Amino acid sequence: MTLFLGIALIHFFALLSPGPDFFFVSQSAIRQSRSHAMFAALGISLSILVWAICAISGLHFLFQKIAWLQQALVILGGLYLFYLGIQLFKSAFNKQASVQQLSTAIPKSKITLLLQGFFTNMANPKALVYFSSVFSLAINADMPLTTQSSLLALIWLESLIWFALVAYLFSWHKMNAAYQRLSKWIDGLTGGIFISFGCYLILNRD
Repeated sequence: MTLFLGIALIHFFALLSPGPDFFFVSQSAIRQSRSHAMFAALGISLSILVWAICAISGLHFLFQKIAWLQQALVILGGLYLFYLGIQLFKSAFNKQASVQQLSTAIPKSKITLLLQGFFTNMANPKALVYFSSVFSLAINADMPLTTQSSLLALIWLESLIWFALVAYLFSWHKMNAAYQRLSKWIDGLTGGIFISFGCYLILNRD
């Protein structure tokens, strides 16, 4: 029980730190709908589950043996976040579009949002560092299979509940009304955040 509580607390505080995942879910909620944002949250939680499985399987030791692999994943993640930021910037600076057009400028299916949520988390620098270091050291492959499975279920459910809560809060009518008024600023700010994350990952070599 102590192990589960410790992992739950560590993961909870990791989730609280805002990053690309948080901004992607909140943006999906205010640009489209609560149900769309829930699919984005599901995609992110599934990606977190994949990271957790990799951590249990020895992600930390893999990166120690193949140092260039982590750098390659970081660069690819940076490029993906940069791409998402550019798409939001295009929406923000499309001065020909009306408010109504902006809200539907890039229609996305729920499956598209699920996949984008998945890849946004896979490209998230926080996820890469967290699961290859802190999380990898907290659990190991020597644990019984039942314990590993329970921990994976815990991490997945905790992540899904957190991002579902974000989706719920940001899909309130007042949030949508505020977005209609400030859509260009919100898109521009979110795009800038994504581009900043992407540039940092691509250019940072420390």
